[in-house]
Amino acid sequence: MAQVTRIFLCRHAHPANPGRVFYGHLPGFGLSPLGVRQALGLGDHLSRYPVQRIYASPLQRAQETASLAASRLGREVPIETREQLVEAHFGRYLQGVTQRRALVVRPLLWVHLVRPGALAIDEKVADLAARVDGVCREAVAACRGQAAAVVSHADPVKAFWNRFLGRPDWRFHFLDLAKGGFLELVYEDDTLVAIHPHAPVEAGGAV
Repeated sequence: MAQVTRIFLCRHAHPANPGRVFYGHLPGFGLSPLGVRQALGLGDHLSRYPVQRIYASPLQRAQETASLAASRLGREVPIETREQLVEAHFGRYLQGVTQRRALVVRPLLWVHLVRPGALAIDEKVADLAARVDGVCREAVAACRGQAAAVVSHADPVKAFWNRFLGRPDWRFHFLDLAKGGFLELVYEDDTLVAIHPHAPVEAGGAV
């Protein structure tokens, strides 16, 4: 009988971003009050499963999401930082620019939207998916028959999901995964057999 392992692949929770800029790889973007509730709600959801480890991007919003989620598990679970989970490289081109003006002042965004991975400053969708896949496979090997959580960013997570669905690369932009949302990955032994998307969950108890 195959061993079933669940990996919860999470997009970081909602960050504090009053200027409505693309934050990319910039430091100083921690979670908003909504993001705190989402991260705690994620932890409440994870507490139903035998989560053994949490892996997180080094960026602040992902680290805070992982730490707050871990605080709700009722036991100590190690958080391990993985560079492979960091935001997409294209985020560096956009960071600091307001979302409203991005297409005007960062015109290469048009190319990224239509042909992701075509520019030297971009990453191929397959490469984004592969770096997330590597961490998920590490998690399966370490937590076989149990569960783990992996906290990353929108583009890497959606690239991984898009590859599983077998869709053309440009369609990964159209997958819907809100900040704080997560994918439940079901592995039978080492084979990914299903992905179940989940909307963000806000903590119901006191923060």
